[in-house]
Amino acid sequence: MEQSSTPPDATAVIAAKVLELRKGRGWSADELAIRMTAAGIAWTRLVVTKLETGRRMSVSVEELLALAYVLDVAPVHLMIPWDDDAPCQVTPALTWHAEKVRQWACGTLEGANMPGVARLRYLAQRPESVTARMRVVEGGQGNG
Repeated sequence: MEQSSTPPDATAVIAAKVLELRKGRGWSADELAIRMTAAGIAWTRLVVTKLETGRRMSVSVEELLALAYVLDVAPVHLMIPWDDDAPCQVTPALTWHAEKVRQWACGTLEGANMPGVARLRYLAQRPESVTARMRVVEGGQGNG
């Protein structure tokens, strides 16, 4: 459902999640920077602080993946609010509930129902291994 107020952009969502997860682990900004550098992304405490305080306007895909790795969280959960009903900005002109955006971003069958998505094309544009796993789950043969 489209929202009337402007939700935070993706970088602001990522920044809030990074701050929450970092503090939840009891890490300082310096500790996160050290772990990012060990993962191949040369960050300093200042970079962490700028991101978390909104003074950094973007995060590269490489940085997002490294943050997810270092913080032990799926990348999709860094980009999309955890509250299913929260508005989530897909593009500056398109906002939907976080649950719908998460389904879409994860490539689920439900994600194919996102308004404006060409369902058949969306479902066809994924690795065969994902399609095969979904067939097993849909057929009731899943493990859990």
